[in-house]
Amino acid sequence: ARDLEGRITYVNPAFCQMVGFEPEALTGRNAPMPYWPPEMVDEYKQRQAIRLAGNVPPREGFESVFMRQDGTRFPVLIIEAPLISVQGEQTGWMGAVIDISEQRRIEEVSRASQERLQATARLATVGEMASLLSHELNQPLAAIASYANGSLNLLQNPSAVPQTMDDVHMALRRIAEQADRAGRVINSVHDFVRRRDQDREALPPQALFDAVSPLVQLQARKLRVTVRTQIDPQLPDVMCDRTMVEQVLLNLARNGMQAMDQPDCTDRRLILKARRAASNAEQAWVEFSVTDVGEGITDAVASQLFTPFFTTKSEGMGLGLSLCRTVVEQHGGHLEFETLMPKGTVFRFTLPVKPALALDKIAA
Repeated sequence: ARDLEGRITYVNPAFCQMVGFEPEALTGRNAPMPYWPPEMVDEYKQRQAIRLAGNVPPREGFESVFMRQDGTRFPVLIIEAPLISVQGEQTGWMGAVIDISEQRRIEEVSRASQERLQATARLATVGEMASLLSHELNQPLAAIASYANGSLNLLQNPSAVPQTMDDVHMALRRIAEQADRAGRVINSVHDFVRRRDQDREALPPQALFDAVSPLVQLQARKLRVTVRTQIDPQLPDVMCDRTMVEQVLLNLARNGMQAMDQPDCTDRRLILKARRAASNAEQAWVEFSVTDVGEGITDAVASQLFTPFFTTKSEGMGLGLSLCRTVVEQHGGHLEFETLMPKGTVFRFTLPVKPALALDKIAA
């Protein structure tokens, strides 16, 4: 408890145990408090001045950091309210302080566990695509070997005609092109499977589609699927963790193509879209969608679709859609699906627009 000047008038044993100070060391003290970290004293003084002026709604909680007597920092949740006497007059402020160190630790363990699951799912995805990757790399490697052997034969032929060097130059250009093609495939896989910190950056929707395109086209060629991308003009950048969102797009695209891998599905089309979504006063959104013309999702499957480890595939892990929804929700968005008529399914998810752009949109 504090008086109207901000001096501490009472501390209970629980608070003393929390910060490591005796009641006598705290009672009567005013700012700066001994449990304030030195580097944050100015900030805390300003915050206390605002609260003592009565400019904060009663019982509004806020998070902060306190310092124990031994110097260790720990996170706290503070809930403050006016201290009212029996005559109805305010005599000071009462604060409830909760140590949320354990809550933060659990959140960190949960986040690390989620990251490991996401990394496992990415590795499993690439494992399932190993034969496709092998085929995709064999083509440029075989072409490189062929052009290299041809160049050696031309250079070793004593009766070579004058245009031999032109042919060699052409072959070397082809080798460079095929090596670049193989490198793009390898880099796509490397970028997809590597585990990175969850740093969010502003990215154009086109960049997200371009990043997963090589891996999507691998499976599309195998399953004879035509992939079309439709992006609304002048879409704003979205704030996202690039690796995680790429995983969402790739998982949804692969699911859509596999849903069309049926003998009676001859017109196999996968449509990837990005468009402006409905926005509110605080945030603008971009909607991404993946549409297939497969058999759709039955009611029995729909009820368990996002359940971890549920899968309809004999080789599946049942983590794909569950992780997709987790990633989207971590970005503040929403993932949903809709069955199309006469057949097909569309999965949609939203990502937030870069904050500055969202504010410009609201102002406009």
